[in-house]
Amino acid sequence: MRNSITNTLPTLALACATLFATSCAEVEADVPEAQVTQKAVTFQGTGWSNGHGEASTMQFFTLSSTNLAWMKDLNSKVYVTEIDLAAVAGVQDLNFIHYAHVSISDASAKVPPVEIATYMRPDNMAPTAVLKVKTAYPIDISKVWTAKKMLVGVAVAGDLPEKSWSVDVTLHLSGKISYKL
Repeated sequence: MRNSITNTLPTLALACATLFATSCAEVEADVPEAQVTQKAVTFQGTGWSNGHGEASTMQFFTLSSTNLAWMKDLNSKVYVTEIDLAAVAGVQDLNFIHYAHVSISDASAKVPPVEIATYMRPDNMAPTAVLKVKTAYPIDISKVWTAKKMLVGVAVAGDLPEKSWSVDVTLHLSGKISYKL
């Protein structure tokens, strides 16, 4: 009995190899959540003390294929589900932000920018060091995601601080990855 099993293993291995050689297999997986964080995105201060009215500013940062190689090599659908801004320097809380807007674009401008989040501060909001902006539905950034370099733009408006301040910006991603063998 042992010899017959041993003799059939090479035949079985040859049959499997032939099957894989003649057909393409595709592996798919859902990615429930991944995060990409850009540390210490710094905004310039207004130069005047609070109470002088609304002001706005915008800051960009770059995400590149070298930072995201783990996901760029896969045939994927990528969605943004949430953006977090977390105070890290120059401010204790982010209640001075009345409005924020985040977009992502291909740095070479081959693909139009994608608007990924808009935030409006609710009235009577308690002080918070982290603004969490959940998207109404997953925002598809698959076309922009294939770029070698992506620009993320963060625009904020409100009674902005006099001095420079920094936030960590976290993109919460989900999607589906697939790989053809």
